[in-house]
Amino acid sequence: MNWPTRYSQSARMAKRSAIRELLKLTARPDMISFAGGLPAPELFPVEEVRDACVRVLTDRPSRSLQYGESEGFPELREWIALRESRGGVRVDPGQVLITQGAQQALDLVGRCLLDRGEVAWVEDPTYLALLTAWRGVGAGFAPCATGPEGWTRVKSGRAFGRPPRVFYANPNFQNPTGATWTRETRRRVVEQARAEGVALVEDDPYGDLGFQGDTPPSLWSMDAERAGLGRGGGNVVRIGTFSKVLAPGLRLGWVVAPEEVVERMVAVRQGMDLHPGTLAQSVVWELVQRGTLERQVPRLRTAYQERCEAMIRSLEEADLPGVTWNRPEGGMFLWVRLAEGECAEKLLRRALEVGVAFVPGAEFWVEQKASNTLRLNYSHTNPERIREGVRRLSSVIRAG
Repeated sequence: MNWPTRYSQSARMAKRSAIRELLKLTARPDMISFAGGLPAPELFPVEEVRDACVRVLTDRPSRSLQYGESEGFPELREWIALRESRGGVRVDPGQVLITQGAQQALDLVGRCLLDRGEVAWVEDPTYLALLTAWRGVGAGFAPCATGPEGWTRVKSGRAFGRPPRVFYANPNFQNPTGATWTRETRRRVVEQARAEGVALVEDDPYGDLGFQGDTPPSLWSMDAERAGLGRGGGNVVRIGTFSKVLAPGLRLGWVVAPEEVVERMVAVRQGMDLHPGTLAQSVVWELVQRGTLERQVPRLRTAYQERCEAMIRSLEEADLPGVTWNRPEGGMFLWVRLAEGECAEKLLRRALEVGVAFVPGAEFWVEQKASNTLRLNYSHTNPERIREGVRRLSSVIRAG
């Protein structure tokens, strides 16, 4: 069989993730990795997860190991609905769909809202795995300029032959830049999306990780308030995940959307995986009922702020000519610009030789492809190793 001639168009277009491939190179014990968007493994609530597993397999083994509902556990959906009900806007459990991580949620959104040849507005740079997911359905991308406070202006999508159908936003501690949208930016985007009839997809995996503990208003709630809705159900589809606050290995995320959108996503997901994992849902439900999340989030905020500050101080002390970076208010990432004319991909090859890894920024750009940008992750590495990693990286940058 000549298999390449048998592949579908979407399979031929698919590329392996550069970041996922890079993670294979960082498995060496001596490698200091700033590459992946990984939580700190030493902060996983291991004992509480272990106890939760024992309890669910002791108290309700049949339900935890059996097939489940396509929408997800009703109790967990009710908990998420209550948690997402903010600012006078109520979320109903029927507006919640449990997914196999936020990445499946993005895939489902693309399958439900975008046809081949349709255009999505995205920030530039934007989340790399979003581009991978929606390219798989044949979507094109119209880049939106961004600044330190997020979205600033939109370029026309009509160059693709039709106006955009969807606007993808990562407004809290964005991956990769770490930028957080101001309230004014949020209001402006919500109003423009509503005026132009564009579905606004709010991806919020990092919203709980603000260093000061405050969570900005969601686009979902602002849109509902703008439309005078007591419950959500306007132009916004909101995505969340337990990966960044409990553990990514549990592979649980969620979508909050108008009920008609959730219904359509259920129909699509039944051809994919039938339903999210029942054991993982049982364990997460047990954890949130016992207050694990309320204890875990403050620990993460404190630790990640310490690590972010260690990385920034190390870069300041290195005093690298022409090198600049952002100052995130939360999340997991620092966005760095090298001096004009420098290439992060070439720098990476030299950095790997001295045992430090990062992700070149060109992977995240839709249009500009700024080769002198790079993303550094600080959440996965302790402060001592961060300082050593920045020292190694600085030595390579100086060497040119």
